[in-house]
Amino acid sequence: MVNITNAEMEIMRIVWDSGERLTTKDIMEKLPGKKTTTILTLAGRLIDKGVLKSVKLGRSHAHEYWAEISEEDYQKLQTRNFIRSIYNGSAKSLISTLFQDENLTEEDIAELRAFIEKQVKCDD
Repeated sequence: MVNITNAEMEIMRIVWDSGERLTTKDIMEKLPGKKTTTILTLAGRLIDKGVLKSVKLGRSHAHEYWAEISEEDYQKLQTRNFIRSIYNGSAKSLISTLFQDENLTEEDIAELRAFIEKQVKCDD
């Protein structure tokens, strides 16, 4: 299971949102106030976790980064892990909890119903 911290997620969101390779400088411009060493440390952790790739540019501390995993794939992985750990692997229990939530609007319920119906039709 890959867990990305909030600080690491800031970098991943920048990389995912760009859709292209970014340099250390590009990331620093999007995170004013963060030191180069902090960005390099966080990026290194993300590389170790297998969600970010990089190549060093020249002799400086500059790197070029790109996502090894898409945001959608990361969300799927985290959702599966959440359902496994919190709901003992039961998506039905998760959906049941959502429907019992008092904050769920009629529109939310209609969207969920439409999504489920669409999935059932795709399986036919």
